[in-house]
Amino acid sequence: MGRPSFVLLLVSQLLATTAFMFVVPFMPLYVQQLGVQDAGHAAAWAGFINGASGATMALVAPLWGKLSDRLGRKIMLLRATLAAAVVVGSMGFVAAPWQLLALRLLQGMLTGTVPAATALVASTSPSDRAGWRLGTLQTVIFIAAGVGPALGGISADTAGIRTSFFIAAALLAVSGAMVLLGVAENWVHRDGSEAEQVEREEGDGSNLPYGLLLPGLLTLFAVHVSITSDSVALPGFIHTLAGTATHVATQAGWLIGTGALVASLGSLLGGRLAGRFGTRPVIVGALALAGLAAVPQALVTSVPELWALRLTTSLFLGCAIPVANLAIMEAAPPERQGAAFGVASSATSMGYALGPVGGGLLASALGFWAAFLMPGVALLILASAFGLAWISRTRMGRAPASWRAVIANLTR
Repeated sequence: MGRPSFVLLLVSQLLATTAFMFVVPFMPLYVQQLGVQDAGHAAAWAGFINGASGATMALVAPLWGKLSDRLGRKIMLLRATLAAAVVVGSMGFVAAPWQLLALRLLQGMLTGTVPAATALVASTSPSDRAGWRLGTLQTVIFIAAGVGPALGGISADTAGIRTSFFIAAALLAVSGAMVLLGVAENWVHRDGSEAEQVEREEGDGSNLPYGLLLPGLLTLFAVHVSITSDSVALPGFIHTLAGTATHVATQAGWLIGTGALVASLGSLLGGRLAGRFGTRPVIVGALALAGLAAVPQALVTSVPELWALRLTTSLFLGCAIPVANLAIMEAAPPERQGAAFGVASSATSMGYALGPVGGGLLASALGFWAAFLMPGVALLILASAFGLAWISRTRMGRAPASWRAVIANLTR
């Protein structure tokens, strides 16, 4: 992929991710408009709705990854983007929460622009520039994740929630057109007999180095659980802290958006630190610091306090994601990177699925604060597990062979 194609791909992903994040801050409010009046129940409904796409995406992502190895990365990105335009636009016409849930399930089955774009960049970039290009792509995605919720919150408060879905669909359509017309891929097509022979030689992906992929997969899962679990509780928590319902969607959008913008800085920082210290210590440190900043959010008494802690948490979460992707890229052989990123997409999607559901249920059962406390605790636990495993691997050379094998899988 030449530089002009790469730049155009970055712009297309800026638009696509902005569109996806456009709807995040007003989803609980939309559920209330559809007939669920209680704020706690609306948060639980929004959790299931937000998590639905992640659940189905986790199931089908390995299939899309395998097809991308066979058919090409660009066609997979086109499929994800154009299907998303149709599905997201249809959400503006629903009349009941279950219809919105059904469309979110369909969205997860057909879309997945970030893993498709990541696989495209990884497979078409020169080896000496692949790391830089992946980091740049992740930074653009974070920037879009910051702009999207902020614009979505303003759009919901001014133009209306249903109109905001149509705006998001239009952004996705433009993104798909840019990929179709401007992004080049030097793909060598294999005929049916050759593809079948390769599949027989490769099997069903059993030759993927899952032991090497495990740290990156667990990190992506935990980070995305943390990112998404409190999003459904955020509007209600802001209302509780501020004591007013005025422009709640806008405030939620700005909190989510500025956090994503700070995460983009963390992405650049993570790439530099990983080049100097390696992926393992950076992952452990980023998860631990993110957890330490996340736990106190449950105890805040004002929106500015919540905002400051969320920015700190976002910085370290942003640091962890590109390092995890870099570890996955380095672990997978070039001809299997599509399958590897498909598995990584499943891990990310499971985080997207379980995070909102868990956050919504916690907010409904215990209070909005619980959706902020538990993800921080989970990050601290995972950081401790990785840290202990890493220390054990380097200092316990006399451990039994079975323990050494487990430690090696967790820390390599």
